[in-house]
Amino acid sequence: MATQTPTPALSLDMEANAARIDRLFKLKLEAQKKVIDYGTKILEKAKQFTGIYDKMDDIDIAYARHKAIVAKSTDGIDTSPNATASCDIFSDDDVTPPVVVAQVDTYVAYLAEVFLSGAPLFPVLSGPAKRMDAEKLEALVDTHASIGGYARQLLMFLRDGAKYNFCALEASWDSISQFSVLDDIQNPRGKAAKKQEKKYTRITRLNPRNVIWDYTVPAGDVSEHGDYAGYLERLTRTKFKRRLNKWAAEGKGYNLERALLNTSTNVAGYSANFRDDPQISNYVPHNTRNGGIDWEAHFEGHKGRRGQPSPQVTGAIYELFTFYARIMPADYAIQAPGPNTPQIWKFIISNGSVLVYAERVISAYDYLPILFGQPLEDGLGYQTQSIAEGAVPFQKAASTLFNIRFAAARRAVSDRALYIPDMIKPSDINAKASAPKIPVSISQLSQKGISDAYHQIPFDMRGTETTIQDASLIVGFSKDLHGVNGPRQGQFQKGNKSVSEWNDTMGGSDGRMRLPALTLEHQVFSPLKSIITLNIFQYGEDGVVTSQVTGLDHDIKIDELRKAALSFKMADGYTPRSKLASTEIILAGMQMIGQSEVLQQAYGQRLPGMFAHFMSLSGVKGFEEYDPQRMAQADTMGMQGNSLQPEQPSLPGPVAPVPANSTPPV
Repeated sequence: MATQTPTPALSLDMEANAARIDRLFKLKLEAQKKVIDYGTKILEKAKQFTGIYDKMDDIDIAYARHKAIVAKSTDGIDTSPNATASCDIFSDDDVTPPVVVAQVDTYVAYLAEVFLSGAPLFPVLSGPAKRMDAEKLEALVDTHASIGGYARQLLMFLRDGAKYNFCALEASWDSISQFSVLDDIQNPRGKAAKKQEKKYTRITRLNPRNVIWDYTVPAGDVSEHGDYAGYLERLTRTKFKRRLNKWAAEGKGYNLERALLNTSTNVAGYSANFRDDPQISNYVPHNTRNGGIDWEAHFEGHKGRRGQPSPQVTGAIYELFTFYARIMPADYAIQAPGPNTPQIWKFIISNGSVLVYAERVISAYDYLPILFGQPLEDGLGYQTQSIAEGAVPFQKAASTLFNIRFAAARRAVSDRALYIPDMIKPSDINAKASAPKIPVSISQLSQKGISDAYHQIPFDMRGTETTIQDASLIVGFSKDLHGVNGPRQGQFQKGNKSVSEWNDTMGGSDGRMRLPALTLEHQVFSPLKSIITLNIFQYGEDGVVTSQVTGLDHDIKIDELRKAALSFKMADGYTPRSKLASTEIILAGMQMIGQSEVLQQAYGQRLPGMFAHFMSLSGVKGFEEYDPQRMAQADTMGMQGNSLQPEQPSLPGPVAPVPANSTPPV
């Protein structure tokens, strides 16, 4: 009788050890209180650094060219505090030139072309020996990018950087539920479809207004040297319940039932810290996304467990504060290995009073998993102006000049005048009708006539003739400020230029625009690629992944990829595969081999492998299918299979296999 292998027992021991570690890492009540106090102090300190948030609001208003509609009465008279005695019938015609949005979107388009236009988004390359493993890792990362919508989140991240010169994103290992639809169809008895948790690195763009970070270090150094970084978010009851269920299934949640009952409306002394976006539309309110269901209308009079008021009745919003802190567990009464060694922990606090999540995080390079970017970095920290902030004064100046010209045109059509309000109503004087009939009220005892009721002031347009040209000059200054030219914005440039002259011109315009791309590469994208790779090696699971590029299935073995971790290099838009692999030099070298008989004799037997590796580095997938030896073996097996069929005639003569060291005929 065969003996059983000790693998099951070893597996049980590992599970028991993992459960013991989870119990060891569980925070006791004393530790929870200290963590909540720490989070409260972080939020209090954040309230002392509000100037950057005010700057963001002003930039967004300028970016949207928003101007509030002036309140008017039914007769058309301006009732605002700054209203004049005679209303402006053309007040709705105020024009703001799109200087800020043009500058910002030009930079965003360039950065998106650099970082987000590749397929796959993060290519992986290695040496010839680990080429297939590199393709597997690349397919896995590309699948995670598709599931997590990396391009969408990174695009918003880049826009924040151009607008505020400050942007943040979170890179955390997370899961998403996937259902097997075929399983439901194949079960006629109505059995529910199977649910699987797909693990991947979630990349989330964070709203800069609700990001909390260590202000004592520059933005680009927060992830590496900062003590903490986090963000605020608002959730309705159903959204919060989904989070609680997920944490409960993972065994990482705390005080789940109490957190659900502890809403923002029944916490004594609690004040919200969440900041709303500014109002930039005269039609859509800014806080629509923060609203929830009117639970009181649906569950009026409903009581929760133990007679407590149910959260449905209050209809309150849950405010979650998620933050990563670099702490020493002993300082917070946390029983964890290495209690006096700085570690990164992730905490989530609900409504400032209940700890609902706590977990230690192992991150690449010991970075906080919230990465911060500052595209324009000159050593002045948070005082450095963003692309949008630098364009705001030019937009205001151009707007003033444009509207001076428009005001002059209005006066030419409807000039200033003096009138007696007892004889002519202001609403009649300022009527918008093209041919108004104005009634004049003259007292019978008055000796004044109609000519005395109205007196026109002559219009003089001197000094306003060149306002449009001046406004265009101001807009040109804003382009010079950030190195943006007309062709970069898709505008036609007059003048006959050759192809080389045009390339030189556009190459010069790329020089200044590549500066923020270079900064973001080292601040964000380089550590982001390391975090994505480490998460896969640390938390990844075996499985079959289909490549988004070739459609081929790859059998992923995390242990095998982990052994070859040092052989992989992950590229991106700024450091593409061709730059990391020096494909231009390889191509020149292969051309030199083709022209030199001495090199052909030295490398002739290795030329097929060199060519296949070069094609792989250039992005061609599945090139190993064209290996002469593999094709010869496939043909041989096919002929052997045909020879077993009696109805098929045999081929005349055997087919000799191609030697391994031979080169394919051209």
